[in-house]
Amino acid sequence: MPFALVVRELKKLVLEELPLPYCGFKDLLIKVTHVAQNPTDWKSLHFGAAKPGSIVGCDFAGEVVEVGKEAIGNYRKGERVAGCVPGGVPADLGLRGAYSEYVVQEASLVFRYPSRISPAEAATIPLASITAALGLFHEMGLPLPPATTKSKTPVLVWSGSTSVGQYAIQLAKIAGCFVITTASPARHNYLKELGADVCLDYKDVNTVSQVKEITKNELAYAIDCISEKESIKQVCAALTGKDAQVVTILPRVSNEIPSHVKERSVLMYTIYGHELHAFRRVYPAKPEDKSFAEHFYRLLSDYLLPNGLLKPNKVTRMPGGLNGVEEGFKRMMENRVACEKLVYTLAETKKANDIKINSNL
Repeated sequence: MPFALVVRELKKLVLEELPLPYCGFKDLLIKVTHVAQNPTDWKSLHFGAAKPGSIVGCDFAGEVVEVGKEAIGNYRKGERVAGCVPGGVPADLGLRGAYSEYVVQEASLVFRYPSRISPAEAATIPLASITAALGLFHEMGLPLPPATTKSKTPVLVWSGSTSVGQYAIQLAKIAGCFVITTASPARHNYLKELGADVCLDYKDVNTVSQVKEITKNELAYAIDCISEKESIKQVCAALTGKDAQVVTILPRVSNEIPSHVKERSVLMYTIYGHELHAFRRVYPAKPEDKSFAEHFYRLLSDYLLPNGLLKPNKVTRMPGGLNGVEEGFKRMMENRVACEKLVYTLAETKKANDIKINSNL
């Protein structure tokens, strides 16, 4: 039987054998080959949001093994695809997180990728790219590629070396924007390769004034890829343009946003077309978010990835398959993951081992 990393009592992750998940008429059954780690994976466990019986993990790459009768996209068995699923949601919803040998996803919410991109690289794309795209294009209304514009609209990507930040830089640049980002100086050259026009040191006390000077006090678009109290204060201080907007990617920062700035909160749990309970919150169905995600993933398949316009995150392969998740979670919790994506190869998983996450993490 296929295996999955299941949440059990006392924040324990256990490799268990489970039946194959049911493949609906519009779905694909996918054999997962690689999974990429996101902050939401360890946070859902650490803060107790992922209840016993659930499976964490969102980003995956794999191969199609079954195609639903009404699945769109003309997928065939054996094709390589990538996507993201809502990890850590209650088990009674019948949804499996990505840390599983098999997942089911609606065919409209996965994408193909070219052969020059490895499955490990492909696994870094789904969650971070759709988060950036939702914020930039769906929420703030910037022109969606391949639309061309010569306006050079300034966009601030705060913390550009994060996974979401790297995709936000690339997508904003493709859309014709003038991209300003913040990161430690060691990351500046790499972020300029991705498309950043200006890189600033986020620790520099003059960063906000520098942004104001560069944009002539007309900055109206920003995405905060940290979305914590201190970062949002600095981002909003730089937003002095007309009809200023900021995209946040974590809840609970609204109190730090001044009245002249419109918050655009983005979480990928809204793209699935049905209500979800995650992180002790209810995410209502947003058909418009799902429609956008479907369009964007087609854009990835048909234009952005085949033309080399979007580079995956840098991959750090974690040894041991899902047996390496404990170490990966610890690295991220201790802020030892920078400008990289931790990726696990499921074929390396040793099924006999239990993986325990310390209850005091």
